Amino acid sequence: MIAHLNHICPLTGLLDLLCPPICPVCSEMIEDSLEPFCPTCIQRIVTPVGQFCLRCGGRRFVSPNSNNADGCARCRTTNFRFKRVIALGEYEGDLRMFVLRMKTDRTGILAISSARMLAVTRHAELGNVQADFVVPVPMHRLRREDRGVNSPDIIAEELARQLKVPFARNLVRRIRQTDLQYTLSHQARAENVSDVFALRAPGFWQSMINATTSRERKKAHLQGKNILLVDDILTTGATCNEIAKVLLSAGAKTVTVVAVARAEGMRKQ
Repeated sequence: MIAHLNHICPLTGLLDLLCPPICPVCSEMIEDSLEPFCPTCIQRIVTPVGQFCLRCGGRRFVSPNSNNADGCARCRTTNFRFKRVIALGEYEGDLRMFVLRMKTDRTGILAISSARMLAVTRHAELGNVQADFVVPVPMHRLRREDRGVNSPDIIAEELARQLKVPFARNLVRRIRQTDLQYTLSHQARAENVSDVFALRAPGFWQSMINATTSRERKKAHLQGKNILLVDDILTTGATCNEIAKVLLSAGAKTVTVVAVARAEGMRKQ
């Protein structure tokens, strides 16, 4: 694991000599230490620009010779509150195994690597958002204590640093513990996260906003802002949809979802 430290340490030249950088996906040596993954894994796990839906981030239902700006065959009739999805690749094969490792990696190195890969491969798409804040999908305190890490936190923080955009870790909170989304059907997922999220107490931005009530302070803080909402895996979009609802109702202009992996499938009941 020491060989991964050059991805988070500024002394990359010295570390390259002491412990050459290795790819966090395949563990092969990386010749270009500025790249988070090796060229082979980048080609294998990153969906090329133009081959995924601009609305939901999926690839399997994209129509050939179409910009899919209005959605693909799967999402066109779905009521998303977020504007679009920017994902690294499909939740399968090597990327799936990497994400599963990342979810329990308490060092945070794998999450940092994925954030840097998003910044490199999705630079234009992320820049077009003109984001004012980067916000992670929050995890309930009890689940975080059990797992020991919330990878969206780490991804969002590193992505914010790469994009030079403020990181708002404490902006959104999860009100109650919910069932694990991957165990549920499409409809059940939406019900499971309904009204689960809320903005935190206005002390987070109170010093910046001259408003009389907490509702006014919340809305003033987000009024007209573009938000990047970060998660590790996006499947149906139910969780991000609920958070987008909260952010938009508080005055945000747009919410764009950023995910490491886009999962096309869902469990049937």
